[in-house]
Amino acid sequence: MEHQFLELYDDYYPKLYAYILMRVRHKEQAEDIVQQTFLKALENVASFKPRQGATFGSWVFQIAKNELIDRSRQKTRLVFCDTEILDAVPGTSSTIEELLQKECDAEQKEKWLKVLSSLDRLDDDEREVITLKYLSDLPYKEIAKTMNKKPNTLAVILKRALEKVRKDLHV
Repeated sequence: MEHQFLELYDDYYPKLYAYILMRVRHKEQAEDIVQQTFLKALENVASFKPRQGATFGSWVFQIAKNELIDRSRQKTRLVFCDTEILDAVPGTSSTIEELLQKECDAEQKEKWLKVLSSLDRLDDDEREVITLKYLSDLPYKEIAKTMNKKPNTLAVILKRALEKVRKDLHV
């Protein structure tokens, strides 16, 4: 069981980290929340029972969402610092590890600032579906379970969000 959990940890850590980093915009806070999420998952893995197509991924992302909510209720200040997220997410690579290792030039940083600013103007569902789909690279099925929405509803939310971002970025 422990070996299986470690494999799931290795698979989901980058996805979960990307999701949380985009939510809190602070590298150390994101790392802390991811670790808390996996600690809670490990403590409760015996009680995980896939229902109605739920996967480990949707379950662990739900734990992460709850951790974010708990922290905001505790009035723990989540830092939103554009320069720190830009340092953590500087390029256009497909994996968070590659993103963390690359340097970012001024033009890339400006592009990221525009993208982040555009994402900040979206409503929570729109921002979350874009983050889960494109940064965490989750399939629609897991996103639907994580967000407790039907896949068709997600498609509409995603389409609307992308249209807003494209309009905002003049793409």
